[in-house]
Amino acid sequence: MSRIQAWLRYSRRPGPLVGVSLAYLLLVSGVMIWRGISVSPDYLLLILVPVALLSGRFLRFLRDWVPFIALFLGYEAVRGIAPKSGIKAHYEWPIQIDKALFGGTDPSQWVQAQLGSLHWLAVACTVVYFCHFIIPIAVGMVLWLVDRVQFLRYTVALLAMSFAAFVVFLLVPVAPPWLAGQHHLLPGVQSLISLPSSVSPYYNWLDPDASAAFPSLHAAYPLLAALALWPVTRRGAALAFTWCAAVWFSVVYLGQHYVTDVLGGIVFAVLTWMIMTYILVPMVPSLQHRPAAAGPAGAEPAGAGPGVSEPSSTDLDTAEPAGTQERATPLGSGGSDR
Repeated sequence: MSRIQAWLRYSRRPGPLVGVSLAYLLLVSGVMIWRGISVSPDYLLLILVPVALLSGRFLRFLRDWVPFIALFLGYEAVRGIAPKSGIKAHYEWPIQIDKALFGGTDPSQWVQAQLGSLHWLAVACTVVYFCHFIIPIAVGMVLWLVDRVQFLRYTVALLAMSFAAFVVFLLVPVAPPWLAGQHHLLPGVQSLISLPSSVSPYYNWLDPDASAAFPSLHAAYPLLAALALWPVTRRGAALAFTWCAAVWFSVVYLGQHYVTDVLGGIVFAVLTWMIMTYILVPMVPSLQHRPAAAGPAGAEPAGAGPGVSEPSSTDLDTAEPAGTQERATPLGSGGSDR
């Protein structure tokens, strides 16, 4: 029994817990994609339950994650209203902007003409494309395990950015390149998504919006995740920025987004995170790190179980007065990973 308790104490440290949780999430998500099951937020909430149990913070998990996922799913449901607005989808101006940026050549058209016959590349890019929900929620899980305040900042920013993008989808609907190809505006461009995908019953009920290309949330979500990771782990943020590049190439190669859409997503993510950091954080106490309350030496944090110290933002980050820059939180047992 003592060995089991020792293993639980070790596995609940931030570094090992993040590693085990990421490996588990990627394994389950990989199997689902392999079996042709789209990994949507409702499935991911259920997948994360074992992580919550292992962390010893199941009630906090329900309190933090259920409202977030519910709002996320609500956003997806509301997004189905956009096609019913009666506003005609735009086809030509994103093509014109892309051609102006690339000297008269449309990048989607060019890259599919050069690489469209590579089936392995289409499959790899499709896997990247299907990780649209996996990566932002995986990053949310990492932040929740390591720094709950940063998790709250990230989820508020993610939802705010999503609903702001919905307003643009509603008022300025833009058709994706593959749809423009079907209307003979981009000859040769088609959807190269190469894996079958069945969605959850909830997602099967939703009415997808085919004219929600600008801004690209496929481009915005991973960038916002990278920006949120930056104060916590430099190595993790570097991996996230690398993933962003893979996503940006994939959505253009697959004919799902214009480069203009990708640039719009980048602007949305950067502006959202700047508003969060410089406007909301100083105004909202729950989004600020606070110094740990002084207590008797050796005392455990309130609410922690026997032998289990629940990580919190003050345990894992060096708290500083509001308005000062926060130091990065190392995920391993060593020093900072800047």
